[in-house]
Parts: sequence; C-alpha cells; structure tokens
Amino acid sequence: MKTVALVVISLMGAASMATASNNFSYAATATPGLTPDGVDQNSNPVNVWSVVDTPSNTGGGSGQYFGTAFAGETLSGWQIWSSPFGTGTGNAGSVVATTSFAGGALAVGQTVSINFEMRAVDPGKQVGVDILNGSGAAITFGIFGGEPGPYPYTGNGYYYSDAGSAYASTGSMGYQYQNEFNIAFTVTGANTYSAVAGSDAWSGTFSGSLLGMDVFNLGAGDASDVAFNNLTVIPEPSTIALVGIGLGLLIGKRSRS
Repeated sequence: MKTVALVVISLMGAASMATASNNFSYAATATPGLTPDGVDQNSNPVNVWSVVDTPSNTGGGSGQYFGTAFAGETLSGWQIWSSPFGTGTGNAGSVVATTSFAGGALAVGQTVSINFEMRAVDPGKQVGVDILNGSGAAITFGIFGGEPGPYPYTGNGYYYSDAGSAYASTGSMGYQYQNEFNIAFTVTGANTYSAVAGSDAWSGTFSGSLLGMDVFNLGAGDASDVAFNNLTVIPEPSTIALVGIGLGLLIGKRSRS
C-alpha cells in the first residue's frame, strides 16, 4: 500500500509540473495590447491581449485604454471603446481584444471566467465575449442594443450561440449598465459545457477545441466602453486525471490484498 500511495504522490507532483501553464489568473495593469498589459497569479508581467481596431466606413473609430473612465463604473481594468466621432448613431468603429489560453485547449473539468462590465450599446450593435476554437467563435455570449428589434436575437436581455443554438436567451437577467458581473464557462464533457453569466445560467454544445477568448465591442457607439479584468482558467485537469488513476491503483491494490 505504501508503494501505491507513493505512486499517487508522484503522479500529483508530475501533473502539477507538467500542466502548470493550464492553471492561471491574469489581472489588468495596462492598456490591452501593450507588452505587458497584465500580471499573472505569481505577479509576473504578461502580455494577455492582442487588439484589432476597425474604423467604420463613415469615419467612426475605436480603441482601448486602462482604468476607470466614467463615474459610476465599478470595474477598473482593460477597456475597449467605439465611437461614431459625430457621424451619428450606428456609425461607430469596432474593436476586439483576443487572448489564447496558456497551455492550450481547455480540458474537461476546466472553467474559464472573466469579470465584465458594459455601458451603452447602439440599436442593433453588440458587445460580449466569444470562446474561440481554431476557426472562430465556438461559444458566444452577448447583447444587442435597442432590443427587442429586427435583429437575429429579438429578446430582452443576453443571448448565447454555440454548436446547437443560435441567439438563444441566456435567462432573465436584464441589461447590466455599469454593473460588473462574472462570466464563466465550464467544459463538462466531450464538446459540452455549462455557463453562468451574472444571474443567468445555461448549457450547450461546442465544436472543436477551446483555445482562447475574445471580448468584443462591435460598433456599439458613444459611451459604450466595455471593461474586463481577472481572466482565470482553473483547475489543472491533468492533475485531477492522474490523481484519479493513482486512486484507482490504490483501490485495486486494496481489493486484491
């Protein structure tokens, strides 16, 4: 029995060393896209986000900054914004901040979460987050401004899209103006997940491997700044799996003795 117990301990140590990059927590320290723009759980400087700004064809723009710019905001951190620059509602630029998960794709049992806060959104425009596979968005959580309306989602509140659903309601949570909430996705099985965003919860399916995340502000307009912070992936799934193997060996040893 001592031998098997030592095997379990050894497996735990090996798993922790082999998959340490799978378990991380990042906090904002600078404008997203700068090098560095955050620190990890060990206070090491890291470059978390890459950012793409897309001006509108009517002169609207977009950008990013760090901090808390508006009275009433509760979340200080990475910020992305869009503006029509005086050209009228619906003419703002768009901005997307993207990150890849350290250690590669999420495994069964892992949860990725981020704190999120939003302001105004022009009618028909969107803000939200995507969980990404190798070809694009595997899971989307977002909201349209000015709803209900003639958009793909015509409900009152937040929506999700994934491999099995398009623009489905996440629940009854209303528009969260300058009210920070947490968004979390947990891989529950092969291509299945559960999610919680504020007071809403749902489950669904996805395709491919979950490799990263983006936060988007798609032409949301003046006063549409989106704040986000505290990106976390936990736990180390290989540690759980290897400990399970070791416990299985221990149980088997006991049953034969």
